[in-house]
Amino acid sequence: MDLLTKFENIEMKADTRISEADRIFCKAHQAAYDNARASLPELGFIWDDMLGQQKELLAPTGTSTETYLATYDGLKLSDYAIRQQLHSLHPRFICQIVSYFSRIYHFSINTDDIVYNLVPQEPGDRWRENYKEQVENYTKELDKLSLHYTAVLEQIFLQTGGRAFYEQALHELKDKCHQASWNADTGSPRFELKKSTMQLTGHACSFRDWYSGNEWSLADRTNDILQGIAHFETDSFESIPDSLLKILNRYDSPENPYEFPDCEKIQSLRMFKNGRVDLKFTSEAHASQFIEDYTKTMC
Repeated sequence: MDLLTKFENIEMKADTRISEADRIFCKAHQAAYDNARASLPELGFIWDDMLGQQKELLAPTGTSTETYLATYDGLKLSDYAIRQQLHSLHPRFICQIVSYFSRIYHFSINTDDIVYNLVPQEPGDRWRENYKEQVENYTKELDKLSLHYTAVLEQIFLQTGGRAFYEQALHELKDKCHQASWNADTGSPRFELKKSTMQLTGHACSFRDWYSGNEWSLADRTNDILQGIAHFETDSFESIPDSLLKILNRYDSPENPYEFPDCEKIQSLRMFKNGRVDLKFTSEAHASQFIEDYTKTMC
């Protein structure tokens, strides 16, 4: 199998691992990216032609060629600006694809690594003897570069270790829950299970007594665990009950205890001035299952 055939097989494999909605998004951005790559050079030719005509017409007067084509705060084009815009399309295209999958599937992606792997890197050492030649080669590579969204997908799959996007999101979520629930130095749990209540210990919340009233704030690690509970409740990253969504969208809350009336597995949250947080489930089975599935697995 030659290298080109192997690469095409990789692209086909990556493309079959996404949903039809994902594919529609990717193909739309692929078409827009390809169109911009084709159109911007044409704009450069048109601009050069316009400058040439203006130069010829204004030659007897000595007036600037751009007098009627540009203003201080308005339209002003140049070969350099068009070339820069053309070169910026590559990382911008990658960022659009990465941002979409990161937002839809709720997992982190290192965009810089993907740009580094797919886009030629500008020479950095200006004092090298062949620096000028390197810049010329770099520019030529950027000019002829044509990315395909499947190459970006393959880079994303490399970062997930081959996991499907939903699997990666769940992997990261459970990893956060584990880190929030266990002391990394001692390996001991930072929670206790009392029947149907998971008691978070060790500064899981804070309390301030203001003149205008009390303010309770949840620690970051408590919020991570609540993110896990939200997924445990619905087995989804998108469908989150309103009561859970409300507390996930803010760290401080005057309400204590806090109830989850629209949930079936989690019942309430209670904060204490010593930093403890009690997460009460609707049954002992639900409490045990959440701890087993979301906090005990070492990721």
